[in-house]
Amino acid sequence: MRATTHLRGIGYALASSLMFGLGVVLASMLGREIDAVIVGFLSLFTGGLLVALFLLLTGKPLFSSVLILKRRDWLALFLLACPGTALPLLLIVAGLARTSALVGGFLLQLNGVAALLFAVLLLGERIRLKQGLGTLLLLAGSVLVLLKSAQGGSGTSSLLGDGMVLAGAIGIGFSFIPAKRLSAHVDTLVLTALRLLLGACTLLPVFIFQLLANWHTLLWHPSPTTLLWVFPCYIVTNFCLGYLSQQEGFRLIKAWEVAALTQTVPLFSTLFAILLLRNNITLLQIAGGLVAVLGGIVVSLNGEAPVSAAPSVASDNAEQRTEASR
Repeated sequence: MRATTHLRGIGYALASSLMFGLGVVLASMLGREIDAVIVGFLSLFTGGLLVALFLLLTGKPLFSSVLILKRRDWLALFLLACPGTALPLLLIVAGLARTSALVGGFLLQLNGVAALLFAVLLLGERIRLKQGLGTLLLLAGSVLVLLKSAQGGSGTSSLLGDGMVLAGAIGIGFSFIPAKRLSAHVDTLVLTALRLLLGACTLLPVFIFQLLANWHTLLWHPSPTTLLWVFPCYIVTNFCLGYLSQQEGFRLIKAWEVAALTQTVPLFSTLFAILLLRNNITLLQIAGGLVAVLGGIVVSLNGEAPVSAAPSVASDNAEQRTEASR
C-alpha cells in the first residue's frame, strides 16, 4: 500500500512537470501572436477563477481563509503574486517570443539556483558541498545549451529574449521565499488561487494602460488555432492542472522528491518543442541538458533535511497550541 502511494505521488509530480514543460512551448507560441500583457493577465485571471471554482466544489474555505490573514501575510502574498508570479510571467512570455523554446526551457530551470541563493541571503540557509557541485553542474549544462543559440547568429533579439527569460526565472526563484513562509498556515490550494487572482489584479493597471495608450501597437494577431486551442490549453495545463498535480504530489511524497522530479521540465519542454515547433536539437544541447538536469537533481536531493524539518516544527507548534487550548 505504501509503495502504491509513493508511485502515485511520483506520477502526480511527473504529470505537473509535463504540464509545465508543455507550458514553455505554448507560451512561446502565444508570445509571437498576442502581447505578453494580454497573455499574462488573462492566464492569471482565468487560472485563478478555475482554481477558486475547484476549491468551491471541494468545500475549501477560500473566503474564510482570506479573512484570517494578517498584515504580514498580505505583504508576503503581494511579494509572491507580483514580483514572484505576475512580473516573471510577463518577462517569460515576452522572452520566449524572442528566443527558442528549447533554450527558454533550460533557462527556466535556473529558478532553482535563484531560489537557493535567495534562501541563503533571506532565510539564512547554508549551501552544502554537494549543493554547490549541483549548482555548478546546472550552470555548466545551461551554458552548453546556450552555446548553440549564441553561435546561430540569431542576433540581438535572441539575446534579449534569453535575458528576459532569465530574469523571469530569477523572479520565480524569489517566489519560493514568501511561498515557504505562507505555506505553514495557509492551505496550498487556497494560496494558489489567491496568488493567481492577486497577480491578475497587479497586472490589471498595466493591462488597461496598454489598451488605452498603446492599443494601435498592441500585438494581437492570433490565429483561430491559437484562440481556440493554444490559449485555453495553456491556461488549463499550466495554471490549473500543473499546480493541482504538483500539490497532490506534495501530499503523497516528500517535498524534495517533488523538487527532484521537477527538474525533468526541460526534458518535456524539449520534447514538445520538437513535436509542436519542429525545433532541431544538437548533440551539444542534449549533453548540456543532461548535465543541467543532473545538477538540478543533485541540488534538490540535498534539500531533503531542511524541507522535512519544517513540517516537524510546524507540527510540534500545532500540538503545543492544542494542549494549551485544552
